[in-house]
Amino acid sequence: MWLLLIVLLTPLPGINGVSVLNTFTTYEECQPERNRIGLEMAESYPYENDFRIVCEFREKKTPRSTEFPI
Repeated sequence: MWLLLIVLLTPLPGINGVSVLNTFTTYEECQPERNRIGLEMAESYPYENDFRIVCEFREKKTPRSTEFPI
């Protein structure tokens, strides 16, 4: 699973430094959205360089019966 993330390079106290914006099945689906959001953020906040918009691959976690005690 590919995650589209915004990463704050200088997070403030009480604010999560990484947030998931969307999920995709392939990198090819994630990349155009990353480019679009990155461009819009750059246009809207031209002097703010303390964030990154990235596509990151993460394995799906499947719960195992041993992970849930009965």
